[in-house]
Amino acid sequence: MHIIKPEWVCHLDEKSKKAPIYSLHVHPDGSRLATGAQDAKVKIWNMAPIIDVDKDHDTDTRRHLCTMSVHNGAVLCVKWSNGEGKYLATGSDDQIVMIWSLDRSTEPWGGGSFGSSDGPNVENWRGHRRLAGHESDVTDVAWSPENTYLASAGLDSKIIIWDGRTFDRVIMLDQHQGFVKGLTWDPVGKYLASQSDDKSVRIWRITDWEVEVVVTEPFTQSSGTTFFERLSWSPDGGHIATANAFNGSIPVSSVIARDNWKAEISLVGHSAAVEVVAFNPLLFKYTDSKGDIGITSICAVGSQDRGLTVWRTHEARPFVGIKELFEHSFLDLSWTPDGQSLLSCSYDGTVAVLLFQSENLGEAVPAEEKHRMLAKYGYERRGEIMAETPIQLAMEEQLKESSATSKMDKVMNHDSSMEGVTTTFAKPSDPSVFAPSRPQVHHIVASEQSVTMTSDGKKRIKPLFLGNGMGSAPVFQPAPQPAQSSNVGIAGSSGYIERGDPSISTPDGGFPTVIVGTKRKDAPVNGTSASGGPAKKVDVSAKGKGTQESRNAVATPLLSVSKTRIGIPRVKSHITRNRAGLECHNSVTGDQPSKVICSQKGAVVWVDYLPSPVLLMTGNANFSAVACEDGGLYIYSPAGRRMMPCIMLESAAAVLECEKEFLMCITACGLVSSWNVNQQVALMSSVSIAPILQPALYAADTPANSASVTHAAVRMNGLPLLTTSAGQGFSWHEGMKVWVKIVDAWFATSSFFGADPVFGGKLNQQAVSPLGPRKGVLAQLQASSTLGRLDKDAAFAQELLNVEATVQSAVTLSHLENQIAAAQVLQSPTEYKQWLRCYVQKLADEGSVAKVEELCKYLLGPVYEGGELSGWQPTVMNFKKRELLKDLLPVLSSNRALQRTLKEYVVGLESVSTPKSESSASPIVTPEV
Repeated sequence: MHIIKPEWVCHLDEKSKKAPIYSLHVHPDGSRLATGAQDAKVKIWNMAPIIDVDKDHDTDTRRHLCTMSVHNGAVLCVKWSNGEGKYLATGSDDQIVMIWSLDRSTEPWGGGSFGSSDGPNVENWRGHRRLAGHESDVTDVAWSPENTYLASAGLDSKIIIWDGRTFDRVIMLDQHQGFVKGLTWDPVGKYLASQSDDKSVRIWRITDWEVEVVVTEPFTQSSGTTFFERLSWSPDGGHIATANAFNGSIPVSSVIARDNWKAEISLVGHSAAVEVVAFNPLLFKYTDSKGDIGITSICAVGSQDRGLTVWRTHEARPFVGIKELFEHSFLDLSWTPDGQSLLSCSYDGTVAVLLFQSENLGEAVPAEEKHRMLAKYGYERRGEIMAETPIQLAMEEQLKESSATSKMDKVMNHDSSMEGVTTTFAKPSDPSVFAPSRPQVHHIVASEQSVTMTSDGKKRIKPLFLGNGMGSAPVFQPAPQPAQSSNVGIAGSSGYIERGDPSISTPDGGFPTVIVGTKRKDAPVNGTSASGGPAKKVDVSAKGKGTQESRNAVATPLLSVSKTRIGIPRVKSHITRNRAGLECHNSVTGDQPSKVICSQKGAVVWVDYLPSPVLLMTGNANFSAVACEDGGLYIYSPAGRRMMPCIMLESAAAVLECEKEFLMCITACGLVSSWNVNQQVALMSSVSIAPILQPALYAADTPANSASVTHAAVRMNGLPLLTTSAGQGFSWHEGMKVWVKIVDAWFATSSFFGADPVFGGKLNQQAVSPLGPRKGVLAQLQASSTLGRLDKDAAFAQELLNVEATVQSAVTLSHLENQIAAAQVLQSPTEYKQWLRCYVQKLADEGSVAKVEELCKYLLGPVYEGGELSGWQPTVMNFKKRELLKDLLPVLSSNRALQRTLKEYVVGLESVSTPKSESSASPIVTPEV
């Protein structure tokens, strides 16, 4: 036996000192080693130079393969999936489990972590999924034998079971009363064992996820001072070796027998608590003193006393005992797949390798013999589904070699991702409605200018930038945002607007057939006071007493009978809209006309006077619009010409937005209208927003504060986008003339909720997504709808998941289908293609034959003669359907259970692609695609 300590296998902290390595694991093919450390990094190393001195000295052999720096805290556990080792699961004290996969579609980019001395990355390991659910440090992860499940444990005393294919959450196990620090799966696949600081080992049944047995006897004297309690199940399925057990006052590794779940065997020899135990993955033959051949397993034990022992389970003493292998405690152990090498890591930041000779361990038992031993516990080896046709193998090869991921990356980074998105998001007439914070409107007055005295006694006034009308506004530090009112209100795209309360006065019997005015003490109307006499004029030119900067707007009597009422802006003495080049001076008392000024580059272009105080203004290069307190709406050409007579709304405007030639208005009665100003036609006319405010939740005829409209915008096609405080986003379906719910907090349970379509992670995924900020209109709408609601949505999702284990899978499929349909409504081709690919991958993971067939038929269309008369459209969102099918079939081929279904559509694609002259069969007439 030889011991090697490769000094170059390490993690360095910011002071270039070795950081503690908390976990390591050897890849199932023995080619790679993964390590996780306190520096929050995951590193992958080449195993060849670690176990072979000659290759270590070979300058052409790369030692370091990749560094991943996504976690925001120390990486406490790393574990490769079984079999091919397709995935690497890592857990961190940032409460996240990351799933990594090797990206073979692109060449290594050659970069590395900033400040890293490991050299460039040789392999590209990218974040495949980001699993959030733990409320504290993730201490251990473990894959089930067939990768059916992934289990994760944490200091929140919980165990979460994830689906090994889709990575949806299956169930949360929360019966431990202390930190859970170790997990191990039964090689038969029937049980999961967990060890906790509550001084117990629990055996969980996989069938119903209930506890089979709780073992406490060897742990009554255990302390909570260990970093981990990493237990291990023997490869023959008969025993569980545990950590941090005590036999009296002696630290031991207690072995639990599967037959009776009793801990009657103790592995002794350590002076401090045992941190980690690891069984060799192979079984070995031995010959006893009588010459009889038996089968034994080998177990390694690492302790806080810096010592290591290695045991054969048929012997009473360890055959290897090493003291002070490290300068600090053992933290993790991992055997190579051939069972000939044992790797260990320590808190001192180093890695040690024990290289055994064949005579040290004995002859390995063949896999078939091990499977026969497991069969007595009910083990049934699942045969792999074989590829039945060359077509299946060709599609699988195409999936491996294709650059599907990189193609999607390019599409996401391309400017075409803004297709169907209005410039309201990027360059609106007023500040973006989707900005996370909204600075208040700043009024610039002369007193703000800085006056200094020069040495010769002259005054020097520092110039103050007032803006150029259509140019950029001066830069100010944003003021604190006012508290949001519980009333129905809208945060418009023109910054924060102070609004009055919605009217809640409903006279008995309603209103008669004549117009009745609304009495207000603070706002005379048409030159009369509230008592009916002449209004008293207020000297607004004098400072101090009598000056009035703003007041509540006068509400129309229609609000008293309207089922939906929205707060309207207050009447202010001065309003500016720099981006539109508009400025207004109102007479708050109503005894003087309101003056509207439009300027460009500092020069006044036109001026107009209006009889009613102005509430809202907007404009662009095509037109300007001004909404008044009396419900009047005035539209001007760029030169100031009135493009049409005053539009009289049923109530004052609450929101006014424009985009290109379109103008959208939402009134205080909750009615939305959208017009093409140039053509003077309506896309929407007085459509109520009541459906999106969930009126069914409120008692009839009882005024109540409903969900508020948080954002409003108009798209380039003139249709509105609205989001509410309920975490929902809506748009108008032009064809069906109905509101459609694009974003819904109900989908918070979905694995893709708030996620980048390519990465599939949660809202805080920017750190791991290579694509950067979102650009699509659907992603923008979703981000706006969920802003400030993450905790609430996460709590809702948690509650929903506790109802039934299958909820997440079903909701995820529904969410993906909703996203595809929403992208069609919003006319966003790029997002449509992204979500369609995610949906297809989910169908493959689920093996949903019926939905796969339905989708393939939709994309393939008729292949018979005369099929062009069936009404099938060859394109969707400007994509050729059959080209989409051709790209998606290899994705579906990842599940061989679907190969017979896919073969039919591969043949169908070939038949419609074959020219008539080359076809030996009867001619097939197809639509031109």
